[in-house]
Amino acid sequence: MINLFQPSLGKEELAEIEKVFASNWIGKGGYVERFEEMFAQSLKSERSRFLSTTSCTEAIFLSGDLFDFSEEDEVIVPSVSFPSVASSIISRGAKIIFCDVDPHTLNVRAEDIEPVITPRTKALFVTHYGGIPCEMDAIRVLCETHDIRLIEDSACAVRSFYKGEACGTMGDMGMWSFDAMKTLCTGDGGMIYLKDPELMDVAKEQLYLGLPVKQKSGLDSSASGSANWWEFELNRPGRRAIMNNIAGAIGTVQVEKVAGFIARRKEIYERYLEGLGDLEWLRMPPEIPEYVESSYYFFWVQTPERDRLARYLLDHEVYTTFRYWPLHKVKYLERYVTGSYPNSDYAAAQTLDLPLHQSLADGEVEKIIDLIRKFR
Repeated sequence: MINLFQPSLGKEELAEIEKVFASNWIGKGGYVERFEEMFAQSLKSERSRFLSTTSCTEAIFLSGDLFDFSEEDEVIVPSVSFPSVASSIISRGAKIIFCDVDPHTLNVRAEDIEPVITPRTKALFVTHYGGIPCEMDAIRVLCETHDIRLIEDSACAVRSFYKGEACGTMGDMGMWSFDAMKTLCTGDGGMIYLKDPELMDVAKEQLYLGLPVKQKSGLDSSASGSANWWEFELNRPGRRAIMNNIAGAIGTVQVEKVAGFIARRKEIYERYLEGLGDLEWLRMPPEIPEYVESSYYFFWVQTPERDRLARYLLDHEVYTTFRYWPLHKVKYLERYVTGSYPNSDYAAAQTLDLPLHQSLADGEVEKIIDLIRKFR
């Protein structure tokens, strides 16, 4: 089976893990700090604004805590979003307000957001679909005008840039994913960007049991100010969602490789365009603007024959899918549906994501192209 996604891990990552094992400290430590620093540098950003965690979903849930979503608040979410976004809002008792997206880029636009803004709007989530940035200038103007918190789900947009700014760093908060399907993989893990340095201290404490930031090594810290190092204090309720040195060690290697990974993904993306672009029955992804840099996370096509095409490819050992099923179509979330979302419906009926990862061999890419050309 040709996989939709696949990590690229090798002897270099194993060598760093071996060093972690030899150190006898596999918890959070120097490797995690080094990975945070290297990741920030790769995005041309300030180190102090980045914090690792256990997953992008953890970061998404943290956003509701940091910005204090409540029952009085509305949070705008593009219907084509990851389910963690909806769950995080519900967990805080706030109200989800869905909006539509562009039918072909699947990115949310200012024109989709503005009609659903009300005096109760507290925050907006955006997702950079497939690693191609949303048109952020107009979105940021809307958020500034209406005093709305801007949160970027950049799970698929590692090393994507919009007019020189990294996706995930253009709003009040951003987050990335390093799970087994992502371009930069640490097994599981995530990274957080925060614009407000005061919120960074809150985030660090909340993700590590509520322990004061200055209490260096947790529950057995002599820095707690007590004569007995096992005594501790709490600044707030917290949970334990910190990255460990095993994941951090993998991350330090992967972040050095990611430019090469993206270059390979771009080659495959462009080969799909070249090999399939003349098929009148198949719509290609929109052209990527010159002022953005994409991570090339997805390559998607659109056709009324999507379901038959997906089954045909699966029968020939090629796995495809559609990401992300619109949230307004999920029965559990029907109570938050307040309008119609025709563009999201169109995308859900016609969009198919083809295999795209840096481990794809040229022969596999040619097989996929050949199969699609033979489909009709």
